[in-house]
Amino acid sequence: MLFLLKLDQKNKANQSNFSKFEKLRDFLNKVRLVAKKLFYVKKWSTSKIIEANSNVNTSSEVVPNSRLIDIDLGRFNLKIINDSHPLIIQVKELRQKSFFKNSKTKQSDSDEYDKFCDHLVVIDKSVSDDFVVGTYRLLLKPKLLVKQRFYSESEFDISNLLARNNSTLLEAGRSCVHEHYRDGRIIRLLWRGLATYIINNQVDLIFGCASFPSSNYRLFIKQLSYLYHYHKTPKSLSTRPVKKLRAKFNIMNKNKIDMVKEFRNLPPLIKAYIRVGAWIGPGAIVDSKFDTTDVLIVLNSKKILKKYAQLSFEKIY
Repeated sequence: MLFLLKLDQKNKANQSNFSKFEKLRDFLNKVRLVAKKLFYVKKWSTSKIIEANSNVNTSSEVVPNSRLIDIDLGRFNLKIINDSHPLIIQVKELRQKSFFKNSKTKQSDSDEYDKFCDHLVVIDKSVSDDFVVGTYRLLLKPKLLVKQRFYSESEFDISNLLARNNSTLLEAGRSCVHEHYRDGRIIRLLWRGLATYIINNQVDLIFGCASFPSSNYRLFIKQLSYLYHYHKTPKSLSTRPVKKLRAKFNIMNKNKIDMVKEFRNLPPLIKAYIRVGAWIGPGAIVDSKFDTTDVLIVLNSKKILKKYAQLSFEKIY
């Protein structure tokens, strides 16, 4: 179990010497994050639950798990739900409206991965108790789990990431915010919730697909070339587009790219990832279903924690 630390008056003078993790634990105590004693691991085929004191043969210490987040912020509520929660209907409807705005179908966005994920959501209680205005889909692979299928594998070869057996991996995707709430507050709230999730599950590496708003990848060759030259993943974390989906284009010469201009032309989410130090896998894929051109984001958890972990939720407003 992850024990939350409470500093007494005598120790406050030494607080500046605490590590970032210890500071965040104190922070989580303030927002009353629920910690659980059991360590839940969902296997792709069997969905078994492994307890911390089970006879599983492991080479490392069991990572304390705290997937339940429920933080009341006055007008807004930030929480984690699963695919069986009643709010998942609103989550999938928001995703449908965000990703398929011009579609005439009445269906909601849903796929086979949803039931294995935690869904981070923001609710605007001033409208109703089920009015979802932002969401992030999180799929965790703890160190103990030998194999986990990820959505990203349908678009990219991520074998270098999966080979990191001593790392806890987190796929973050399906991020979207209600069209009337895109002033930055909700996405920052989601990212601070993401930082909370990362620290409680001791995540080492975050990755996921991010999109350009058209499947006509030729519109984005300058931006894709900029990403390749300035933000490419290190070799040990390199990924490759799935061959049948690969966007076939030639990388422009570095000296022909206006670095400042092309950064400004990136989609907001990709810019946000880069600002916290994310890498971008080389190449891109064409997603005809979503009418997008996708790249793969790879991020060391320490980088996002450095920016978001020690910030108070109240500073958003």
